[in-house]
Amino acid sequence: MSTVDRIEKQTLYVERHIEDRFAVVTLNRPDHLNAGSPNLFHELSEVMEGFDGDDVIRTIVLTGGEGKSFSAGADLGDMTFEKMENCYSFVRNCHAAFESIERLPKIVLAAVNGYALGFGLEITLACDLVIASDRARFGLREMNFGLLPEVTLTRGLDIIGRRRAAWLAYTATDLSAEEACEYGLVNKVVPHDRLVPEYESLATSLAKRAPLAVAVCKRLLTKEAGAHYRESENVMPAILASKDVLEGITAFSEHRDPRFVGN
Repeated sequence: MSTVDRIEKQTLYVERHIEDRFAVVTLNRPDHLNAGSPNLFHELSEVMEGFDGDDVIRTIVLTGGEGKSFSAGADLGDMTFEKMENCYSFVRNCHAAFESIERLPKIVLAAVNGYALGFGLEITLACDLVIASDRARFGLREMNFGLLPEVTLTRGLDIIGRRRAAWLAYTATDLSAEEACEYGLVNKVVPHDRLVPEYESLATSLAKRAPLAVAVCKRLLTKEAGAHYRESENVMPAILASKDVLEGITAFSEHRDPRFVGN
């Protein structure tokens, strides 16, 4: 059995499988369905950047653990967007998590155990490969809050295409794991109780690939990433600062339909 080193953070934990040369990063906010928060964005970025200088670990798995959620979106509950600088800071902090995965010259495998909504779906777009439990569900519910799924509309277009991205963005309709696989969001769907052995086996195999070839392959596959994130940062702060977003969040907390007015 491989030696496992465990590192605990506030919003996630890391298990380094030494002999097999892969690590598992598990999002760990079960009371919030692993929703992304500024602290989670920061810790995820920090952990992923740390793997760049790790000569032992060659493949990283990102998962949501044993709960029913991989990540149920971004946690906007404690956020205030009255000031534009708060809006930009939130977007940039979130993007840092995505970019830490895309810049890492190692394979990052998303193992989706349950709900992957909003941020949860979009973080899989930054990963290199995705396997999903047959219980997983994928969706973009940003429009329900006056927001838009900007990573899907930039980074995701070459993965799933314009029509499918538009359908997910405009309708906020969820996809089953099998439908997500048909869309190209997922590489492989496995029975829920097989998810862990499947990702462990795949991660062990991927860790045996030549590091230089992997790094160059990933560089070619992610060469447009920086421009896409900068493009999003030009538009998202204004969206977050809009009255429609405030109305969307308020309506959700009051259990009613939002009344959007377009400003």
